[in-house]
Formats: sequence, C-alpha cells, structure tokens
Amino acid sequence: MTAHWGLPDPAAVEGSDAEKALAFAETYRALTRRIQAITALPLASIDKLALQSRLKDIGEDRA
Repeated sequence: MTAHWGLPDPAAVEGSDAEKALAFAETYRALTRRIQAITALPLASIDKLALQSRLKDIGEDRA
C-alpha cells in the first residue's frame, strides 16, 4: 500500500530566517499530524479499499 503525501518543500522558501523556520515548522506539523493519523488506523481490521481511502484522506488532511 502506498500513499503520496505531497507537501511544499520548506527548503525552497525564500525570505527571512524566521520565514524559513516557519516553513519548516509547518511541514513538520503536517507530517506529524499525518503520521499520528496513520498509526491510529485499525490496520488489523480495515480492508484494503478502506485503507487506501483513509490514506488518501490523511494526505489531504481530512483525517
């Protein structure tokens, strides 16, 4: 099972050091939310179609 969780590249942000730090912090928060959502899934009892749908939702921050 795979999922694409595209996020903006924080290393590509131009601006002040504070703006760059904010971009990295936002990316970190998004990844943390998504990882927490996937680890909370009932993997032992969810079918493949439902799992794929949930992974897609997580990637779109609709978890």
